[in-house]
Amino acid sequence: MNRNRDSCLPEWCGCGSRPVLRWSATDSNPGRLFVGCPNYNTVGKRWCGLFLWVDKIQKEDAVTCDGKTSSSNDNEE
Repeated sequence: MNRNRDSCLPEWCGCGSRPVLRWSATDSNPGRLFVGCPNYNTVGKRWCGLFLWVDKIQKEDAVTCDGKTSSSNDNEE
């Protein structure tokens, strides 16, 4: 999976498609945003397993994708 250098979100999923942003419609996570494979929960299509909760990604924004902490100046121009 290729990742955008400014984000922990992958640019492409394992199926070779761009990930999509969706809202959960389950009783346990109503309206919760997630990013995933466009084939997720699609009848007749296999999906690669890409599934990320957006709020978990936002909480981890102080840590870069490779696990190193970023300084407060990293986001300033």
